[in-house]
Amino acid sequence: MTNGPKKTYPAVQKQRTRVARSPSPVLQGREKDIALIDHLIDRIDQGGSALVISGDAGIGKSALLEIARHRAKERGFTALHMTGVLAEVHLPYAALELALRPLKKQIASLVPRQRSALLSAFGMHDDGGAPDLFLVALATLFVLSERATSTPILFIADDVQWLDQATYDVLSFISRRLSSDPIILLVAIRDGFDRPFGDTDTLRLRLSELGGTDAGQLLDTHAPDLSPDLRRLFLTEAAGNPLALLELPRGKRPTDAGDPAWLPLTERLERAFSSRLPDLPDATRTLLFVAAENDGASLQEVLRAGEVVLGERVGVDVLAPAIAARLIEVDRTEVRFRHPLVRSALHQVADLATRQQIHAALAATIEGQLDRRLWHRAAAIIGPDDELAAEHDRMAERALRRGAVAMAIEVLENAARLSTSARAKSDRLLRAAELAADLGQPQVLERLLRLVDVDESDNLTPVRISWCREISKPPAVYDAAKVATLIGFAAQADAAGAKDLACNLLWRAAQRCWWSSASGELRASILVAANRLGLPEEDPRLTAISAYVEPLRRSRSVLNALQKLTAIDHSDPAIARVIATTPNIIGAFDFSVSMLAEFSAALRAQGRLGELARVLFARGWAEMEVGNWAGAMREAEESARLAEETGGTLWVAAATILKAKLVGMQGNLDESEAFAAQAERLLLPVGAGFLRALLQIARGASAIGAGQHWLAYEQLQRVFSPADPAFNSGLEFFALAYFAEAAVFSGHPDAARRVIDQIELASAPTPMPWVETMLHYSKALLAAPAEAEHWFLLGLGPAAKNWPFLRGRLLLAYGEWLRRQRRPANARAPLREARDIFDALGAAPWSHRAREELRASGESSRQRTERIWETLTPQELHVAQLAAEGLSNKEIGIRLYLSHRTVGYHLHRIFSKTGITSRSMLGPMLAGVENPAG
Repeated sequence: MTNGPKKTYPAVQKQRTRVARSPSPVLQGREKDIALIDHLIDRIDQGGSALVISGDAGIGKSALLEIARHRAKERGFTALHMTGVLAEVHLPYAALELALRPLKKQIASLVPRQRSALLSAFGMHDDGGAPDLFLVALATLFVLSERATSTPILFIADDVQWLDQATYDVLSFISRRLSSDPIILLVAIRDGFDRPFGDTDTLRLRLSELGGTDAGQLLDTHAPDLSPDLRRLFLTEAAGNPLALLELPRGKRPTDAGDPAWLPLTERLERAFSSRLPDLPDATRTLLFVAAENDGASLQEVLRAGEVVLGERVGVDVLAPAIAARLIEVDRTEVRFRHPLVRSALHQVADLATRQQIHAALAATIEGQLDRRLWHRAAAIIGPDDELAAEHDRMAERALRRGAVAMAIEVLENAARLSTSARAKSDRLLRAAELAADLGQPQVLERLLRLVDVDESDNLTPVRISWCREISKPPAVYDAAKVATLIGFAAQADAAGAKDLACNLLWRAAQRCWWSSASGELRASILVAANRLGLPEEDPRLTAISAYVEPLRRSRSVLNALQKLTAIDHSDPAIARVIATTPNIIGAFDFSVSMLAEFSAALRAQGRLGELARVLFARGWAEMEVGNWAGAMREAEESARLAEETGGTLWVAAATILKAKLVGMQGNLDESEAFAAQAERLLLPVGAGFLRALLQIARGASAIGAGQHWLAYEQLQRVFSPADPAFNSGLEFFALAYFAEAAVFSGHPDAARRVIDQIELASAPTPMPWVETMLHYSKALLAAPAEAEHWFLLGLGPAAKNWPFLRGRLLLAYGEWLRRQRRPANARAPLREARDIFDALGAAPWSHRAREELRASGESSRQRTERIWETLTPQELHVAQLAAEGLSNKEIGIRLYLSHRTVGYHLHRIFSKTGITSRSMLGPMLAGVENPAG
C-alpha cells in the first residue's frame, strides 16, 4: 500500500547501490530469506512492516536476525534489540525497558499520561495508578515513531516465546500499526509455542530445514575432518538443522556410525552442549550453573553469587574455559549464552540441591531489586514460609500498580505455595483466579481453582469460585439453572457478610436474564434478593438490576435514578460501565449518547481497549437511533477493530451487526448480508441470544428497505418466538416498529396486534418516549381510516424529533396514508420532510419511496447529491473530525491509538479525496455530519 509522500533517508538511499554481500556460512541456503529482509529495508521510505520468523530450535532464526541488524546498521538505521529469556519471564516489561534504553530522550518528550504509564511499567515511577497495558503500548509506539522521524528503526525481538506477557502484548500491538512509519519489527519465535502474534495481515516466514546440498556444505565447512560414515550420520541426525550441523560434531562423537537412533533433536543438542562440561574446571562449571539460574545477565551478579557458593573469590578469568568451549560470551558487564539450549542444558544437569544453593546465593547478592531477590528466595526453599508469602503479597500489589497482571497471578500462586494454612492458600489462589478471569485466561483460571481447598465450614469460598467462573465467560445462551444458582450464591455471600459480592452476583444474574430470556418468577426473585441486601438506593448496580430484569416495566424509575447522577465516577470502571450502558437497555438512547461519549473518552485515556470496544458498540447503537449514522459507523468500525485486537470475539460480532444494520438501512443489501453472515459465524460457538436478536432486527430492517416485507416478517418473527435461538424477551421492543410494518404489509396484522398489546402492557403505565413513539406508529399502520390520523399525529409529537429515522418513517407512512385518502396536497408536506430526513441520513431506499410518493402526489424532487465527507472511510472521517476540532496529529494519534505518522497518512488521503488543501477547510466540509437530520 502506498502511504502518500514519504521521507527519504539519505543513509538508506546511499546504500541502495551497494552490491549484496555473500551470506555468512551459518546462513548457508538462506539467500531467499535474506532477500526478503533486504526488501523490507530497501522499501523503508514507503512505510514499515512487521515480520514474524518461526522455526525449530537451531534452525537459524537468530543468525538471520543478526544479519538483518548488520544490514540495517550499514544503511543508517537505529537498531533496537530484545531477547526473551525463560529465566526472566516473570519480570514484567524487563525486555522492553532494556530495548528502549537508547531512546530516553524520546521517552522524556512523551505527554505526561503516557510518560507516567511507561515509567510506571518499568518500575521507575509510581503515581498510585496501574497503567493499562495498551497505554504502555501506545507510549512505546510514540517513542519509536518519534525516533523514526530522524532515522528509520529496525526493532529485533528474538526468542519472543520467552518474553514476559506484557512485553509480548506490547510488541503485538505495535506490529499492527507500522504501515505508515519507517519501522521494521522482526520477531523470532520457536515452533511449538501457541502464542498468537499480530493479526492475519502480519508477514510471516517459517524457516525450513536446509536442503541436502546446503547442509553438506555447512557441515564440511565447520567439520572437515569427518569420516564418510560420521559425515553421513551427522547429516541424517541433524536433518537440515544448522545448529545441529555445527554443534553435534563438537560434542561427544559416537564410536560407531551404526549406533541406535539418538534422542529428539532438542535433547541431542542439549547433550551436545552438556557433554563439554566434564572437561571444564569445577569453578567454571559452578559459575555456568549460576548464570543459568540467574534471571539477569549481570557478570558481577554471577561472580558474586559464585563466590558465595564456592566460598572463595573468583575473577572473570574463571569463565575463560567456558568461552573457549563456545558455551557463553562475555563482555565487560554481561554474560550471555550462545544459545538458549545451553542454559536449558545446564539447568537439566544441575541437581535440585545445587539449584537451591545457587538461588539462595543470588538472593543474598542481588542489590536494589527487591522483587528479583524474592523470586530467588522462593526458589531456594521447598516448604512453606508465611513471612515470605506475605512479602509475595506485597510484590503482587507492586505488579498490579505497574499494570503487570500476568505477573501478579504468578506471584500470588507462589505465595499460595508458601502459605502454611489452607485458608491463606485458598485466598491467594482465588485472588489470582479473579485476575485470570479478568485477563480472559480460562485455562489458567481452572488450574488455579483446582488447587483451592474448600473447607466445609467455609461458605464463602464456593461463592468466590462460582464468581470467578462466571466472570470468565462471555454472554451465552440462556440457562435458567445458572440464574437460579447465581441467586443462591448471592444469598450465601450475603449471609457471610460479603454484600458487595452478593450484589455483583445478582447483577450478573440480571444480565443473564437480559442476554437471553427468563421466566417472570426468576426475574422477580432477583429483584427480591437485591432488595434484601439493604444497599443504598443510589447504588448504580441496583438501578442496573432493575433495568436488565424488567427493561419496560421499570424503565421510568431507572431513568429517574440515572438522571439523579450528576457525573460518572470513573475510579471504578465496572460501576462506570453499569451507569453508562444501562440507558440503552431501556431505550433511552438520547440520554445515553452523552454518557457513553464521556465514558469512552475516559477509557481511551486509561488505555482500556477491551472495555472501550464494548462501550463503542453501545455508543454506536445509541448514535444510530438518534440519527448520527456516520458516528455510529465510526464507532462500529473502531469497536470491531479494537475487539479483534483484544480478543473480544463477541464484540466483533456485535459491531459487525451494527454495521449490517447501518448499511442495510442505506440500501447496500449485499454488503449488509455479508456483515450479517460474518456475525452469525462468530456467534455460532457462543450463542449470545441478545446478539442473535439484534442480528435478526438488522436483517429485518434491510429487507423492509428493499420492499421485501414478507422476508422481513420471517426474519423478525424469530425475535418473538420462544422456541427460536434469536428469541429475547428483553429485546423484543427493539424490533417493535419494524415487526409491525413487516407484519402489516405482509398480510399478518393479527401478529402485529399481539406484539403491540404485549409491549404496551409490559410498559404501562408510561412507556419511554422511544417505545411510545413506536407504539403510535404501529397502531397507525393497523388502524381503520377513521382512527389512523389520530395515531400518526400522536406519533409525530415532540418526542419523535429525538428519533429521526423513526420520525421519517412515520412521516412517510402518514404521507402515503393521506395520498390514499385522496388528500395529495396534504400529503406533500410530510412526504417532503420525510425525503429530507432520509436524504440527510443517507437512507436511500426510504428516500426513493418518499420521492415516488411525492411524484404520485404531484410534486417532483431532485435526486440526492452525495456529500463530500461521505467518500471517506469511517476512520478517515474520525481523523478529519478531530483535526477540524484543532487537534494536532500527535493528539489525534493519542486519541485513536495510532502513530502521528499514520494520522498524517490519513489526512493526506482525506485531502486527496475531498480536494481540500488545509485543515481550516475541514470544518465547513464536515458540517452536518453529527446531526444530519436535525
